[in-house]
Order: sequence, then C-alpha cells, then structure tokens
Amino acid sequence: MARINGSQVLAQSIKALGIGRIFTVRAPGLDELVEVLEQESGAQVFFAHDEVAATLMADGFARRSRKAAAVLTGAWGRALAQVAGVTNAWADRVPLIAISLCPDVGPDNNRGWNRADFDQGAVFAPVVSWRGRVSLPEQIPKALAKAVMASRAGRMGPAHLDICPGALKASADEKVLAFLLPPADPDAVIEPARIPADSTSLNQAIALIKNAKKPLIFAGGGVKASAASQALIALAGDFGIPVATSMSGIGAIPSDSPFCIGAPSYTAGETFHAAIREADVVLAVGAAFSGLEGFGLPPIWGAYIAFIHVDNDPLVFGVNVSPQVCVFGDVRTVLEQLYQAFSKSGFSAPAAWKAWHEYLMRLKKGRKKRLDDFAKKNWAKPHQGRLALAVGRFMIEQDAIMVIDGGNTPLYAASYAPGLAPDQAFFPFGMAALGGGVPYAVGVALAARGRRVMLVTGDGSFLYAVQELETIRRLNLPVTIFVNNDSAWNMIKAMQDSFFECRYVGTCIPETDYAKIAKGFGIPAMRVTKAAQMDKALEFAAGQSGPVLVDCVTDCKNLPDSLLSFTLVEFEGSLTQLDPKKVLKSLWMNRSMGLARSRHMADYVRKAILGINPRQKRGL
Repeated sequence: MARINGSQVLAQSIKALGIGRIFTVRAPGLDELVEVLEQESGAQVFFAHDEVAATLMADGFARRSRKAAAVLTGAWGRALAQVAGVTNAWADRVPLIAISLCPDVGPDNNRGWNRADFDQGAVFAPVVSWRGRVSLPEQIPKALAKAVMASRAGRMGPAHLDICPGALKASADEKVLAFLLPPADPDAVIEPARIPADSTSLNQAIALIKNAKKPLIFAGGGVKASAASQALIALAGDFGIPVATSMSGIGAIPSDSPFCIGAPSYTAGETFHAAIREADVVLAVGAAFSGLEGFGLPPIWGAYIAFIHVDNDPLVFGVNVSPQVCVFGDVRTVLEQLYQAFSKSGFSAPAAWKAWHEYLMRLKKGRKKRLDDFAKKNWAKPHQGRLALAVGRFMIEQDAIMVIDGGNTPLYAASYAPGLAPDQAFFPFGMAALGGGVPYAVGVALAARGRRVMLVTGDGSFLYAVQELETIRRLNLPVTIFVNNDSAWNMIKAMQDSFFECRYVGTCIPETDYAKIAKGFGIPAMRVTKAAQMDKALEFAAGQSGPVLVDCVTDCKNLPDSLLSFTLVEFEGSLTQLDPKKVLKSLWMNRSMGLARSRHMADYVRKAILGINPRQKRGL
C-alpha cells in the first residue's frame, strides 16, 4: 500500500470519524497541516484571529448543532489558549475535540526549570474526558478515535490530543487507516448515552417527591446537554411541580411557562429566593450547584431541604449539597421514567402543591411588573432593562437565537428575556464567561444555518474579541450585536462604589463609539443615546441581511438588583472584614444614584433576600 505523511493520516482520520468542522488560526507551524486538512479531510475549516476565539467558536458550533467539531492550535502558549473554551465545554458537557501540537521531546525535569518546557497535556487533565499524545503517524488514527469515543461516552465532554510535529512529517503505510472505514457522517447528531436509573434509587426518589409539601425541580445545564427539555416540561406541567433553572440551564424550560418560576437563578428575584428557601424537596436534574446559585447551601437555600440529585456523572454527587437520594442516569431518560411512574400510579398534585405553585406564580407576576415599570421610567440615558426589553422584542420578531456574554449584562438579559426554547439561549460558562460572546456567536451562527443570531454583550466584554468582527464580516454571518455601553466594568465598579469609597481601580472604560468601530470593519451600525431611538435602532437592525451592531449608551449608575444576591455568595467571606465606617461613607458618596434606584434595590433586599412578601403569601 502507498505511504502517506502524518498530516495526511490526520486528515483522513478526521474524515473517517465524521469531524466536519475545524476551527483554527493562521500561525507558524500550522500552515502546511491546515492546507492538507482543507484538501483531504472533507471538513470545513474556519479561521479565527486567535486561539482562544477559535476554541470558543468550535464549542459554540458543537453545542448548538450537536455535531462533531474540533479546534486546532500550535504548541505551548498557543495550546494553553484553548483552556478557557475547553473548560466551558467541560462544564456544559459538550463533546469538543481539542487538538494541539506539542514538542517532539517531552519535558525533562532533571534539566532544571524551563517555562517553555512542560507537559501541556497535563494542564487539560482536570477538564477533559480523555487526553493523549502521539509521536508517530501510526498512532494518530487510534488516538483520535479514542478521543472521539471518550468525548461521547457517559458524561459527555471535551477530549484533548497532543500531536508532535515530527509525527506529521514522518510517513506511514496508509493501511493504518483501515480500521476507520467507512467514513462517518459529519452531519450526524451526537446523542448522549441513554442510561436509565436503577429501580431502587428511582423508587426512593418517587416516594420522596410524593410525600413533599413544597416540591421544586431545579434544572441545570445537564437538561440541555441531554436534550431533556420536553421531558422536563411534561413532568412539571402534568404533575404540577414548579421549576427553577440555573444560569447555565437558561432555556431548559421557557421562562414564561406556567410552571417555570421565571428567569434563571437569582435573576428571578424573590421568586427564586422563596422557592429555594421554602421548598422541602428539590429534584435537581443535571445541576452542579455552582456559586451562581449559592452552592445549594444555607443561608441562601433552606437548611432542611431533602435533595434528589439526578446526573450521569457520579462525581458530582455530594459536591456542595448532600443528596438524600442520588440517581445515576441520563437526565432525559430518568425524567421519562419518573413521568411513567407517576402516570401509572394515577398520581395527581395534592392541594398543597397547587397552593405552593400559585404562591410562586404571584411572586413571579409581581417581579415582572416591578422590573418592567422600573426600566420604562424616564431615565436620562436608556436603562439597561429598556435595552433588554427591546432585545426581547427583536428576538420574537426575528425568531432569533440569543448568545449572552458575561458581567452585569446577562443579569439584565436573563431578567427581561422572553420565554426561550432550549436551543435558543446560550450563556458560556466555565472559564470564559466574560468576553466569549463574539466568538460564541460566530460558532452558533455557523451551526444555525442562516437563522439570525443575537449577541447581547457589555462594552468591556465586547472588547475581549473585537477583532473577530472581521471574521463575522468575512463570513457574512447574520449576527446582530447589542452592546450595553456603560463605559465601565460595572460589576466590579459596583463593589468599589459600595464598599471602597468610590476609589476606582481599572474599572472605568473611556467613552467609546462602538458603532464607529463596527463600521470600520465594514459592518452596518447605529448608536443609541436616548430611549426614544430604540425602536428606530431595532428597525435598522431588522433591515440588515448580514451582520449589524447597535451601540446603546447606558448609565453605569444602574445596577441589576439580582447582583446583590451574587455579591452575598461570591464575597461572603470577605464582607465581614469590611470597615463599617468606609461602607457608610461609600453609601453617602453614592447618594447621587437617586431615590428611585435606592428604593428599587431596597425592594429587592426586602422581597428577595429577607423574604418579606405578605401580600403574595396571603394571595392578595
């Protein structure tokens, strides 16, 4: 048989394994390999401007399409640039294939320390389902096949393969590819393993739920990874169980569903706080209980909750919360098993469940009215809530997919968003929660096949990957970017305002016209400085067939009220060490916030954090 070089072996392996999209960069050491991949792999190759963005694009494509995708980078720092995106894929169980070049010779710790001489594959170990290293072309097919299989087995997640450059230049007999034939379909949808729960744990969970007085389903990102939204909606709706979602679970159930308590996590305000404080049984499905949800622990969560934890990763059981029942299995399969068990027994929601549900829905209705009224006040600059409401209308009119970047912006976007389908909302989590929005929007748009993608981002986070506007323009992607331009890293600045006497360190961004920047990349753009201009901006954006940007100037004095809850959790240990005199002085210095803003935040403290909602409890 003929001999082929390692680059060709890799290309043919990629083709045989059905990896249909590769995201990479133009960089020294990659050019020859990329040229071979473009010619022989059968995959579409997309170029980003840096390795971080390439990885995030690959993750965005894979999570939206549920199809195979890979990221390819060089060695050392170029390889480590993948870590943020790979960690995101690990957190949300995306079967991403991460490939990087590595030194031909492994590190030798006996020769002393060298910052460029380290085991780069070991860096990925905590956040991948498998990792490997190949130094010979003959090793490439089996190693890549192992990576693909590991990324889809049990708890899905990324796999990482290091390839020595020498393996790409050396030759091998093409028979090394024989076991990979015939080629897999690059457009095949990747399905998780449908592992059912064992009867013992399932029956224990059923008994606990049936005996509950105030049950609650807590849905995490694992619901979306398992494509379990319909099963979740059926169980909640037919048996009357309220549902709350984590931030990564946004869209697992539409927020306007009659059994969803509202926006994800703290952005649901008093409804979320009341639900997790007063529930006696919580069915947690595909949830990790991160800091964005208070870790599932008191004082945010009730001290006497009986948790049922459903997951296909046994390593998450007992992390933060101590479940009374652990149910190992695929989320969708277990939810369907629960539904069948309740149906066969003729179970119907008792009166206590109905009263509990109605109470939470009254809180949900009151919060929505309060938020809408506050955002629509006659502010000097457009309120971020007004921008979020406009974005929601645009989503509905355009049937758009939403990508949310980090910071305060997702708190506004989640609080005001309309009901979202499970594949309609993407909030990057893990280690790229800030600044990943632009490259994620590229990946999602490539997967959405012409459907409009809408990115909601802050000004600071937008600047992380502003260079990828060229990628969006080059590919002519239908991406609409809304920039919340408050000239600040406002989540951090709020802490400096509130606790450190308005001493600003690195949190003020010079006033910038992002519409002009977008136009410089050849993207149509419009700048909004008044609320009255919002409708015109939406009309302008809707009239574009390709990319478009709307730069909305907002006031950094505005803060999302749910930020108070995040602050209590994230800074719990440090708040007790603050100087009370400095805090009081900080509050006095911030009196320019105005009475309306102060009352709005005070209402959140009273209703959400302190739980004082007498009218809703009495049903008034």
